[in-house]
Amino acid sequence: MLKDQAQPRHGLALPGGKLVKIIVIAIVAVLLLVIISSVLRGNKGGPQAMVPLLARETEILRVTGLAQDGQPALQDPGTQALAATVATSLASQQQQITSYLSKNHVKPSKLQLAADTDKSMDSQLQAAGQNNTLDATYISYLKSGMASYQQELQTAYDKAGLNGKAIIKDAFDSTKTLLDNPPLKS
Repeated sequence: MLKDQAQPRHGLALPGGKLVKIIVIAIVAVLLLVIISSVLRGNKGGPQAMVPLLARETEILRVTGLAQDGQPALQDPGTQALAATVATSLASQQQQITSYLSKNHVKPSKLQLAADTDKSMDSQLQAAGQNNTLDATYISYLKSGMASYQQELQTAYDKAGLNGKAIIKDAFDSTKTLLDNPPLKS
């Protein structure tokens, strides 16, 4: 009587044979890999939080280039100097952030870098050039663009790691200096 008792099964009790069990285990493993991968890639903190900064810098540099090189170009020597300072400052910040991202194996796509592109600014600058208001239009754009950039720096700072925070702090201080001086000071 005791010999004929069914032994308790150990392990996974699934109906069917070994093939069904292997398929179920494979599906579970794939799902776990997908979940882990999406969690790791979906992380918007750390280096990934700095990608929007590159997009904003790219757009401000693009518009600054249009204002400097357009027909007509900026006329006021003060505005020309401001544009040159902004271009130099943002290009330096962009290089530092790009280097940091590269060291952390983050390569922003062209789509991510173009996320802040506003082609309507091109026509606004062109119209302003024809109406002899290019300098004022550029300064107005720069006030709002740099203020938005400063907000994005603060957001990224809150999410960044220690090395990223140092880069962002330098960029924030530089941007604050630009915004605190005429003609950008409100």
